[in-house]
Amino acid sequence: MYVLDFVDYFEDTFIGRVIRNNSRRAPRFSVNMWNCFSRLDEELPRTNNSSEGWNRAIKNSARENPSIYESIADSRIEQH
Repeated sequence: MYVLDFVDYFEDTFIGRVIRNNSRRAPRFSVNMWNCFSRLDEELPRTNNSSEGWNRAIKNSARENPSIYESIADSRIEQH
């Protein structure tokens, strides 16, 4: 049962569900949005791992409950 649920989810989200006349409904996310072929062709990264690492570093170095002024000062330090 779980496999069929996953197939339904994948079909609705990424490729579109088959409807009348064997055509497909538009998926939630178009192929152009999630396909990495053009990114590979242009030698661009396929993932956002670099930004995830930066976000983790910011989170680990951030204060518990900073004021707005402390947050601005911290972000200025991180940019340099």
